[in-house]
Amino acid sequence: MDMCSINPAYLGKKYRYAYACGAKRPCNFPNTLTKIDLFDKKAKNWYDEGAVPSEPFFVARPGATEEDDGVVISVISDKNGEGYALILDGSTFEEIARAKFPYGLPYGLHGCWVPKI
Repeated sequence: MDMCSINPAYLGKKYRYAYACGAKRPCNFPNTLTKIDLFDKKAKNWYDEGAVPSEPFFVARPGATEEDDGVVISVISDKNGEGYALILDGSTFEEIARAKFPYGLPYGLHGCWVPKI
């Protein structure tokens, strides 16, 4: 696991969930996104053959009361040279949407979430 993140509202506090890049072997790059439940010691994975995800970011739903109530966003470099933004449900870790970019996307390790200013 690498490039872990958590719900930013839990920074400096006890938290239950972490989101990270992982690897389904054999591979040379991170090729999965993983939600880790640190209390129950369970994990949920997102995997798509040939996809290389960037660092996942958790974005809480406005008014959220649960730690994992929100979405996880990652930028994906695809095997065909295309890229897209992936949005996963923070609770179920199921795919909600993909937003394809109109241009090629090289692999990048890190990302950032910039709230509306």
